[in-house]
Amino acid sequence: MFPSYISSQTKFYNQIAEDYFSSIAATHTKSEYDAAINRICRKWMREFTNENVLTYYLESGQMEPDDIETIRKYYVDHAEPFQKAVLSANLKSGRKYTLVYLSEFGFPVADKITFRGVTPCQYAQYTDAVKVRCRRSRKHSDSDLCFYDCSLAIYEGWRDLDKMATYEKVSESEDATMWKSKYTCFDAGNFEAAIKYTGAPIFEYRNYKTREADGKVFA
Repeated sequence: MFPSYISSQTKFYNQIAEDYFSSIAATHTKSEYDAAINRICRKWMREFTNENVLTYYLESGQMEPDDIETIRKYYVDHAEPFQKAVLSANLKSGRKYTLVYLSEFGFPVADKITFRGVTPCQYAQYTDAVKVRCRRSRKHSDSDLCFYDCSLAIYEGWRDLDKMATYEKVSESEDATMWKSKYTCFDAGNFEAAIKYTGAPIFEYRNYKTREADGKVFA
């Protein structure tokens, strides 16, 4: 029994069809085919199991709420730990959130966004990753943020992260103020201090790692 649908979204389903057929055409073995199907299912958050199901998805329109929930539940049930946690947060499209995480340099940032959607994905060697579609504060177009192998906290609304939460003044003069981080890069203390300052989030995922040599904890 196939889900019920309403209205037509030709452009959207044509994008899925193009991705599906171009990906499948490039496969040569069963394992390559399975990997391609898995990638497509994760990217579009839809389950393609055979040609009939694919045809229904391509020729139909917008799903009813119950069907959307069924597919969301499928991905939650089959996702990896970080993906499952983010999907279970039930973030709402169009709402404003603040994402707190450590930047590529290992220090905390508070990224203010308007949320559009989230998709499980693979990033390089990391299979437990998510792609967040959003519009960042002061930007005029949507973009994708990819999160993997990290700690992440999400707050409703837009919030600022005071520099005093993770930095301390070293010196101050009329011309400039010198700051020093309280923690080294990627230190779990950065994430802990940022959460303590910002308050209890609606979502929190801690991906901490301990270095055996000295017991230092990284986020």
